[in-house]
Amino acid sequence: MEMRLTLAASRLLIGSWLLQFSLALDPQGGALQKFPPKFGNTTSFVDNFDFTNNATFEQRTMTFDQWWKPGNPILFFFGGEGSVENFYNASGAVFEHAQVLDALVVFLEHRSYGKSVVPKRALTVEQALADTAWFLSGLRAHLGCQQRECPIIVLGGSYGGMLVAWFRQKYPHLAAGGIASSAPIDFYPQDGRQEAFWNATLHTFGKYGLQSCPQELTEAMSQLKQKADTEQGRKEVAMALGSCQELQNETSAGAKADFFLRGVVATLAMLDYPVATNFVTPLPANPVKVACQRLHQNPGISGLRQIMDLFLNSTGGYHCYDLMAEVVGRPTEGHLSGPVKAPDMGHWQYQACNEMPMQSLTSDGMAFYPASDDQLVEVASTCQLRYGLTPRTTWLKVNFGGSDLQVGNLLFTNGEKDPWRVGAPKFESLLEGLDISQHLIPAGAHHEDLRFDSDPPKEAVSVAKAVTLMAMRRWIAVFKTGHQAIMI
Repeated sequence: MEMRLTLAASRLLIGSWLLQFSLALDPQGGALQKFPPKFGNTTSFVDNFDFTNNATFEQRTMTFDQWWKPGNPILFFFGGEGSVENFYNASGAVFEHAQVLDALVVFLEHRSYGKSVVPKRALTVEQALADTAWFLSGLRAHLGCQQRECPIIVLGGSYGGMLVAWFRQKYPHLAAGGIASSAPIDFYPQDGRQEAFWNATLHTFGKYGLQSCPQELTEAMSQLKQKADTEQGRKEVAMALGSCQELQNETSAGAKADFFLRGVVATLAMLDYPVATNFVTPLPANPVKVACQRLHQNPGISGLRQIMDLFLNSTGGYHCYDLMAEVVGRPTEGHLSGPVKAPDMGHWQYQACNEMPMQSLTSDGMAFYPASDDQLVEVASTCQLRYGLTPRTTWLKVNFGGSDLQVGNLLFTNGEKDPWRVGAPKFESLLEGLDISQHLIPAGAHHEDLRFDSDPPKEAVSVAKAVTLMAMRRWIAVFKTGHQAIMI
């Protein structure tokens, strides 16, 4: 079911939301400051599916229980590709919802990220979901919850949102419902995804940057690729873009530089928040507009360098840019020499290589861009060189069904600015009667509905949060009573 709201209905929802959540929040402080967590650990199996191996590791947890009373709901947040503190600090909306619901907030660090270390071979989506299943299966008992008490709602954004949707399919008995924000669960090859992703990026740059920006970007990128066709041109490209490596003898330099830049541009669209942020990298408010202004004032390749500097080097943290580390073109080891401090992305590139090659890292490990169908062979060669892996490109679709979801109580939210919205489930493929809905946030960025409100709050984001609260209350009521709620 696609959620559509009239203006009057949306204002009613916002009014209800603000009435229930009256605490003024300063988004600049972050949740770590405003809601100091309790840190803990849970013991998990290194390999959940090898019954001859009982080796374990410690996964970190963060909880906040100020509003919770025994029997009340639990809001569980999936950690993603980074330390759990980063997700806790940036996910202010979870605490907004928890205060309204008198809920317990629980975060679990994803295996292989932060301090929850396992061997790389044990880093898969399936293992991460099983970690959560073990954890949640014991949580309610640990808290002394009775049969119809402590309903669990799982939440996550981006990769974490994908885990929400997949967890509901694999372990529906362990959660009452799930909120999947900016979760591209149907993003696979042979479906025109890269073209759609780039077009969505250009949409954001044209509508929220400058009207001329898409054309100026297209012309600059074309100029770059043409120049990279010759040895002298590649030498000039290396100088203009601040490459860490000489490029004149590298015939795939054009493809690598193009991929690097597309990652930068697309990730700026994804992170086009109305306030300054430090979620991925330090960015000003409305960075797409800033990028378009820089390109307009510096047309061509020099403008592309300005955009690269905006995204990566606002704090002077880069000596140069590792264009040759990209996963397309000639396979390379991918060592980074440009960053003063390596990005905290753990083993994401390994994980992309085993199951998610369409979500590979780019741009010195700080951005994402999907490989096109004809680039996947190059990606596979790079994965073999770096990790001895051959990507199973469509395995997750086989395993979880893509848009062919079989279990409901799911809400998918997506921001209009975010190019990953093109990987949202195709709702025409869903079974009738399932409680699965989607909500598109006008002018919304990547899982903006999981963040603290901006100042002043954006009406569209407030609507999304109200829709989320309404869905969670519906699922909680079903869990507590055992009777299906009436959809309105």
